Amino acid sequence: MSAPPGTRQPRGRARRAAVLDAARRLFASQGFKGSSLAAIAQEAGITDAGLLYHFPTKNALLLAVIAEGDREQDEALEKVRDVQGLPLLQRMAEFGADLEADPILTALDVTLSAENLSGGSEINAYFVGRYDRFRAMLTQAFEEARRAGDLTGDFDSGVEAANMTAVLDGLRLQWLLSDGAVSMAGGMRAYVAGVIARLSPRS
Repeated sequence: MSAPPGTRQPRGRARRAAVLDAARRLFASQGFKGSSLAAIAQEAGITDAGLLYHFPTKNALLLAVIAEGDREQDEALEKVRDVQGLPLLQRMAEFGADLEADPILTALDVTLSAENLSGGSEINAYFVGRYDRFRAMLTQAFEEARRAGDLTGDFDSGVEAANMTAVLDGLRLQWLLSDGAVSMAGGMRAYVAGVIARLSPRS
């Protein structure tokens, strides 16, 4: 696979990174529709032509920003990929803290997903697929915890997975709107602890 335009030299790579960083900040604060290429170029400290050399269209820039965000979120998920079942669910208690550590990426996700609720776009398909994978990971963890005897009772693993995802999303939105007054970290720790206590075998 060939390298992206302008990335073979350190200066080109630095400019491309500056554009991605500027686009992420503006997309997160103003949305994709509210951010012009000219504003992104100005934020990055380069000319419009310089931006277009690296990203010929606004959509190409958006996809590159999403790909970079995906890479960072994959790194966060690496912390849970080596565990299964109950240990994975316990690790989810810290996922709120992971999201708080990158406020721009967190805001970007909320903004872009809200702008692309309707089907038919590439960005909508991206978020649909990511939610599907995330819920599937949690559903499998609940099932593995049940098989191991770590969680018991008549519970639906898919429902529990969807609820945990919904709580994380709700805390994320409240954290952003409250300027951090509502804690994602504390909320997720409390929620996960409550789920595990509710479904753990009675002593």
